[in-house]
Amino acid sequence: MKKKEETKYLDKEWDVMNLYLNSFLDTGDQEALHKFRVQIKKLKAMLSLIEGSSGKGGLLKNFKSVRKIFKYAGNIREAHVNLQLSSSYGLKNDTFEGGQQKIIEEGTAEFRNRSKKIIKNINNAQKELKRQLPAVDDDAIATYYKQQLELIGVNFKVSGFTEDMHTNRKLIKILVYNHKLAGKALNGVLDFNTAYLDKLQETIGKWHDNVVAAQLFSLPELNDKIIVTRINRINTGVKRTVTALADDFLSKATTIEKQVSIN
Repeated sequence: MKKKEETKYLDKEWDVMNLYLNSFLDTGDQEALHKFRVQIKKLKAMLSLIEGSSGKGGLLKNFKSVRKIFKYAGNIREAHVNLQLSSSYGLKNDTFEGGQQKIIEEGTAEFRNRSKKIIKNINNAQKELKRQLPAVDDDAIATYYKQQLELIGVNFKVSGFTEDMHTNRKLIKILVYNHKLAGKALNGVLDFNTAYLDKLQETIGKWHDNVVAAQLFSLPELNDKIIVTRINRINTGVKRTVTALADDFLSKATTIEKQVSIN
């Protein structure tokens, strides 16, 4: 993969990230904030791929200033998600809801006040990364994908429903996010079942979201045992689905069913 291709891809994804950032700064829209953070994940995934397949370090280090913004925005996003959860499960707690709303309002105001510095850091990071990007051999990209899939397969065999399972999801998402960029390098070398991998990571995401929700409603200020029991019951079924999907992972991840045409 030529540096020119990487730069074009980075610029395109960076522009989308900035679009959502500006939308959030203008309107305070929570969906724009969410999509801004997703774009940061996609860019981090790209840099992880290039570092992992080229052997050149320093890319993720120079992305650190953007990742700090991601974490800062995460505080606002978490409060919004907490409010969504309390609403969807019918929780009535004015003190809790007021506290979360305060986090959103104060966090958004501070984010806007720091917008010039945030935008400057983002622009500086983009310039430095474009200067640093190395060309990457297609064979190295294909090898990276094979090794990562094998690693994830081993992880599924030994990891239970702990944070390790969430780590598996992160590793899968790196490969899925980069599939379009890496497609040329994988073509004819490695079949990559995007639909299966996307379904698996989304299901793991549901499991993890339920774990986080159960932890939220177990907090001393909420302590709603009825809701926690309900969430855990739902998550039992989700865990069974994850287990079934993850079985024989490597084979499923590298097998694409051929469409049979009927004349």
